[in-house]
Amino acid sequence: MNDAVSMVFFPAQAGGFDLDWARDALTAQGLSVDAQPGALAVRWDEDGPVLRVAYAQGEQVAREALQRAGEGAPAEALLRACTARFEIAIDDLDEALDEMNTLIEVQSTLQDGTGGHLFNTWNREWSA
Repeated sequence: MNDAVSMVFFPAQAGGFDLDWARDALTAQGLSVDAQPGALAVRWDEDGPVLRVAYAQGEQVAREALQRAGEGAPAEALLRACTARFEIAIDDLDEALDEMNTLIEVQSTLQDGTGGHLFNTWNREWSA
């Protein structure tokens, strides 16, 4: 796993959320989205950073959410129900934070659409 990753955890049974849904939702926000094997390459414009969005589902996702949980995390019962996630891999965190629009748009689109819980590995912060 990449060191700089945002993850949106949500219940798999929430329905209809997968890479096809993510592609449609991100494209609707005006982002450039290219399908790759098992992921989406997302960018705001030609010069901006590329973020790779992947999807995972299964009981291991809930276990990972609980392992990452710490102070400020959503309630344990909420995380136990989160058996799916979108993972946003960031190759160059400094570049992505300098041009934050892409990262914020991707995070908020996936989080708002799924009603999920966002976790950033680089600062260990959760938001719901």
